[in-house]
This record gives sequence, structure tokens and C-alpha cells, in this order.
Amino acid sequence: MIGRYGNLSVYREIFRSKDFIRILLGGFLIPLGFYFSGLKIFPPQIYIFSIMDIFFLISAALNGLPVISGAFLGLIKKQVNVDELVSIALIACIFTGNYFEASVIAFIMSCGAFAEEFVSDRARGAIEALVNLNPEKAMIEKDGICFEKNIEDVIKGDIAVVRAGETIPVDGFVVSGSSLVDESLLTGEPMPVFKKTGDNVSAGTINTDGYMKLEAICDSNNSALAKIIGLVENAENSKIETTKLVDRYAAFFTPLILSISVLTYIFTNDIQRAVTVLVVGCPCSFLLAGPVASISAVARAAKSGIMVKGGVYLENIADASSFYFDKTGTVTNGKPSIVSVKTYNGYDEDRLISLASAVEKGSTHPIAKTLLEKNQEAGYKNLSAENIVIIPGRGVKGFVDGMEIEVSSGKSDPESGKTVVSVKADNEEIGEVSLFDQVRPGLRAMINELSDLGIRNFGIVSGDCEGAVRKAAVDSGISEFYSGLMPEEKLKLIKEKNNQKLVFTGDGINDAPALKAASVGISMGFKGSETALEASDIVLMNDRITLLPFLVRLSRKMKNIIGINILASLGINLVAIILSIMGLLSPVAGAVVHNAGSIFVVLLSASIIFTKENESSVNEGNQYIIGFDC
Repeated sequence: MIGRYGNLSVYREIFRSKDFIRILLGGFLIPLGFYFSGLKIFPPQIYIFSIMDIFFLISAALNGLPVISGAFLGLIKKQVNVDELVSIALIACIFTGNYFEASVIAFIMSCGAFAEEFVSDRARGAIEALVNLNPEKAMIEKDGICFEKNIEDVIKGDIAVVRAGETIPVDGFVVSGSSLVDESLLTGEPMPVFKKTGDNVSAGTINTDGYMKLEAICDSNNSALAKIIGLVENAENSKIETTKLVDRYAAFFTPLILSISVLTYIFTNDIQRAVTVLVVGCPCSFLLAGPVASISAVARAAKSGIMVKGGVYLENIADASSFYFDKTGTVTNGKPSIVSVKTYNGYDEDRLISLASAVEKGSTHPIAKTLLEKNQEAGYKNLSAENIVIIPGRGVKGFVDGMEIEVSSGKSDPESGKTVVSVKADNEEIGEVSLFDQVRPGLRAMINELSDLGIRNFGIVSGDCEGAVRKAAVDSGISEFYSGLMPEEKLKLIKEKNNQKLVFTGDGINDAPALKAASVGISMGFKGSETALEASDIVLMNDRITLLPFLVRLSRKMKNIIGINILASLGINLVAIILSIMGLLSPVAGAVVHNAGSIFVVLLSASIIFTKENESSVNEGNQYIIGFDC
């Protein structure tokens, strides 16, 4: 069993647990009781208990008193739970002189409860392992002097120094140096990503081989990790509908089983049968049916860079029949790409892009960034411009190689959705560059996969012009689209469509009302606005929208396993109760059967962790990192 896990600290955690030592000691006393059964240390006249009985009673006390204490506290708080049934069974065994049965029942029930709690904690730990990554201190540089600073004291604007092999302590951007950064623990991206001056980095990622200085863009309380922890806490505290159903019916179990136990004793006059009914009637596996599966599913989603704010949203996705999307930054990459270049008057593409890039240097406009990236990627000449002037509403101009070069700010073609940028030299047009915000790689394959999963309706809802939205819809294989919508119009549309159990995915502030109105709102974690992140129910931390089919399969697997858990737990309880009434199960055998059901539920729920991603998401190849607005 240990060989299945590379991290042996899991087992050290078990072996050092006080509860584990207590349970083990209580269990060890049972065979010791048999070993010393022939030993007589009390005179016959004061004999009350044999040595064997004393060992059994101490064992029952070690493992049974915590259960009885829990039952007592529950009664004080008027919260009846299954501990009462086990407590009554233990007390009945002791008062009837069945000390061996009492010790074994207490031991087996304690072992089962410990295993269930530990597995559930490990499932929660799988999420926290993704978020609890920050070092306690950061190396800060100020006025040329480096000193350590507690991570909670780091503020926006601090310069952090990160050496090779160290964990990046803050959300920020690189101001000096470069390195390959391992983001796998946060985003699921397997390959390290190259970071250079100006690039954003996230706290909790690892600087693998370089030396960098970073400027913090927020304090530790507002970092990406801090916000993920908030999402995890929401996920822990929320209950799925199936769990609420289980909670409602579980309230009837204790009085029902108690009544059956009393009736069994009245009709059979056999205390052992009555005690066994109490033991097997505890609905522990029934109570675990929903929570453990939900936690496992949330943990598995987190492993792929999907933060789910509660298991209820996975349950809603399992039943969804419609997926609608915002266009810009969701269906598309969110930045313009050059799709064609036209040149005039003897100029070629090389010369045209070089001249345009020269006057666009220093501009933060998306078109400027696209031209500069194209010039660098294509290896064109890196020219310099002088006397650069920004012309409001028109573009930018400057002098390059003695010529006045003017680059327009771009005109949108309402038919094609493309943005056309004109380039002039000495007032003579020398070319045009057409740009378009292209559909994300793998999106069409994702839509096909969702269709294969039974999703019937798809749509794009956008405030962009009709031509751009139509082109995005055609490229992604979506037939239904809506353009030119204001936020309130998006909200109205989503409300009208929500009877289809609709999932809406968006990234902007204008998407927030629609995200809130949908059955499930999903936001893009990297480029998404803080408002969208807050309004959404699920966050795609790495903007991997092609993970949606995986999310559907994961949610359906969770729901199916919860259904199997409920049926199996009820079936095991029912059969065990009947066998107990018939006298075919002893109290000890009943304890074994009871815990077998609980362990079955836990292990089946834990299998959710091994759900695989769909192929299209693996091949998407996004290199984005987490990017919460601070």
C-alpha cells in the first residue's frame, strides 16, 4: 500500500497522530487480555473482574469514551447523531457483561471513524497542497540592501529577489532578470514557462534556473493564493443538494434504529441481537455518501487548475443542457493577431512591419503590442523612430530613416469583424495590416466533445459587432450567437435561457451579472476581471476553456458515485439489520460489516481523484499563468 505513494509524510502523519496511538493501544489490550486470562492477582473473596475483563474494559474505555463523549455533547446541543447508537450498544454490552464485545466494537468503530476522517482530510489536503505554497519570508531589496521580510508584511511596490530553486513569494512582474518558472502546482501546466522583464508571475510558483527581481503588485492578503484559499473555504462549507437530502433523512435514523433495537429485544429476549442492530444501524456510510465524493471532485478539479466554490456547482453542471459563452477573451484569445498584410508602392511585409513597429514602440495599445511581437518573432529589422507623436483618435506618427511614418489606430470592418490598420510613409499609403481576435486553439474540438456528452445548446453572447461575433461563431462551430448586447441585455438573455440549466462562461466586468444569473457561472482566471471572478461559481485558473468537457465528466462521475454510495449504504444497512434481527450477526461481526460499508463509500469516492482530463484540453498548449487582479 505504501508503495503507491511517493510522499511518506502521509504515513508519518498517521503514525504520529494521538488518535492513532490511542486506538492502537486499545486494540493491543484485547489480545493481551486473552494472554493474561489465567493470571489471578485478586483474592477470591474480593474478586470482581478477571484480569482479562480488566484489559477488555480498559480497551473499551480508550476507544469507547470518545464516542460516548461525542454522543453526550450532541445531546446537550440537541444534535442527535449516530454516536448515540454506538454509545448505547457499548453501554449495553458492558452492563450485560459482554466486555470482549464492547472492546472489539469500540476498536473497530474507532478504526473506521479514523480511516474515514483521515481519507476525507487527505482529500481536503489535496486542495490545500495547491494553495498553501508560499514561503514564510521574502528577500526584499531596498536602496541596494537585501533583507528578509515576513510574507504578511510585504506590500505593493516592494522589490523581491528570487534565486534559482526558490519559490516566488509574491504576485508581481519581473523588473530584472529572466528564468524558467515552474507553474505546475498552481495551473497544471507541465512545462516551465520562460519569464523575462515585464512578465507577470504568481506567488507559489518556482523559479527553476535564473535570478529575478520582482515588483510586488499586491500584498499577501490579496495574492492569487489568498483568493484561491477563499475559494477552497467556500467549497468546504457548501453542501450539494444530495448531501442536504442525506442530512434530512439521517435525522430519522437514530430514533428508527433505536426503536427496531428495542422491538428486537422485546420479541427475541436476546440482548446480543438488540446490540447488533444498534451497531449495524448506524448510517455512517449514508452520511459520507455526498461529502467525501464532493470533496474528492473539488480536489480533482483543483489539480487541473479549476477552482470550484462548492460541490453544488458541479452537481448543476452534471445536469446542464446549455453552454453559452462571452466572445472576447473567452471564446477568443482576447488579443488581436495579424491575419493578413497588404503592401503598396514597392514595399514588402518585412519593411512595412519594421517601419510600423518603430513608431509603435512604447505604446500600450493592443495593436502596437501585436505589431511589435510580429516584428520580433519574424526577425525583421529593429528600427528606431524619432519625434514620435500620438494623434488622439487617429494613431501615432514619427520619423524613421528620414521618412514620416504614420500608423492609424485601426478601423473595424463590420462585415468581417477584422480591424484594418493603415500605414503611411510621407502621407502615401504603403500598406494595410488586418488583425482579428482569433478563436482559441482547440475550441471547435471542445464544442464537439460537449455535444458528444449530450449538451444540446451552444451560444455566443457578446457586446462586439455582428461581423466579429459571427466569425468567432463560425470558427468555433457554434450556430447561435448574439451581438451588440449591453450587460443588462446579456443578463436578460441568460435569464430567459436558464430554464435549459445553462452554464455561462465569461471574463469581463460586463459578464458579472450574467455569470451570477446562470445555473453555473464560470470565469477565466488569468484574464478575468476581479468582478467576474467574484461573481462566478467556478474559476478556470489557467484560462483552459477546453477543460469544460472534463468538468462535465467529472461532475457526472461525482453525481453517479454519490447515487451508488447512497444505494450501497442503504442496502448494506438494511441487509445487516435483517441478519442482526435473525441472530445471524454477532455484535463484533456487525461492527465489521458496518465499517466495511463506510470504507467502501470512502474508497469509491476517492476514485474520483483519478479522473483523466480530456485530450483537447491537454493539447491546448496555453502558457498563461494565474492572474487575479489585485
